[in-house]
Amino acid sequence: ITFRSVEKEDIDMIFSLLQQLTEIDYSSRNKDNCWDRFTSNNSSNSIVGLYKNKVVAYGSVVIENKIRGEIAGHIEDIVVDKDMRGKNIGVNLINELIKIAQKKECYRVTLLCNESLANFYYKNGFKINGIAMKKFIK
Repeated sequence: ITFRSVEKEDIDMIFSLLQQLTEIDYSSRNKDNCWDRFTSNNSSNSIVGLYKNKVVAYGSVVIENKIRGEIAGHIEDIVVDKDMRGKNIGVNLINELIKIAQKKECYRVTLLCNESLANFYYKNGFKINGIAMKKFIK
């Protein structure tokens, strides 16, 4: 597996891979507009994992500049292709994102996950800290 920054040519494979996290009807979305909005956001640092020229992993660390001067990272959209799981790709993906956060001088990295994944993240150095709550806005 090799990791690198996301490129526009990856978008179809990333969309397909993200369907394994949450199924969304992308058929009406203009991928050029999605790409333009994505690349205009300079706080997002997204990478892909490639195996035989196929995107098999995707993740992002969003950088937040706090009001008191600290910098925090938020890991988002971690996904490894279901056919490639159990090969430490997720561990390597998380480590690559943490390296990015370190280069950006983040003092912490947080993420939200399903309870079923808590043990995976715990084994990778994350600790449960509080309660996560979400409100989805349409």
